[in-house]
Amino acid sequence: MSIVTKFKNTDAYMKSFSNRLVELLRIELERNRTRSSSRGNYSGKINDTGELARSLKSIYKKTDSGFSYNIQGLEYGKAVDGGRKGGRPPSTTALMLWIKGKPIRLKDVSGKFAKTKDKQYRIKQLAFAIQKKIRREGIRPTNFIDDAIEIAMQKISAIADPIVKDVNLNLDEIFKMAGYTKKGDDYIIE
Repeated sequence: MSIVTKFKNTDAYMKSFSNRLVELLRIELERNRTRSSSRGNYSGKINDTGELARSLKSIYKKTDSGFSYNIQGLEYGKAVDGGRKGGRPPSTTALMLWIKGKPIRLKDVSGKFAKTKDKQYRIKQLAFAIQKKIRREGIRPTNFIDDAIEIAMQKISAIADPIVKDVNLNLDEIFKMAGYTKKGDDYIIE
């Protein structure tokens, strides 16, 4: 019998916990957050296209000695959460795609909305300006992962019940794995 089968209560709890954490991460990406910039404070969602939220999933892994649940998502989620120092900025192509996904209308220097033929040029200019600022100042952290984990950890104490249940069901085998032998009602190490 595998360890996962023996610890089915713990496994079920961890599956539920990791799925809830994915849900909380998605909620945190959608939540309005007040952030500061050199031009003042602004509020908005972190999630722009929804691609990062859709990429989040709980991955189950069974090993010889047990099991684990990991949360996976797009790599740039780490930079969104932890920010990044100035230096090497994202590509202008990535920034242009990001800008196109924003619900904004670009204006020219006179304050008039950009014409369709000028729009691509304006987007490219804006991408270069953003790239320059990121190179100079970096990106401030949003801490959406820490916020989701903080909420999830408020319920982690409930894991004691399934673990106690599994340990009680498998006590003899746990002691045998630790090197004990059962003699009567006692466990003796040899």
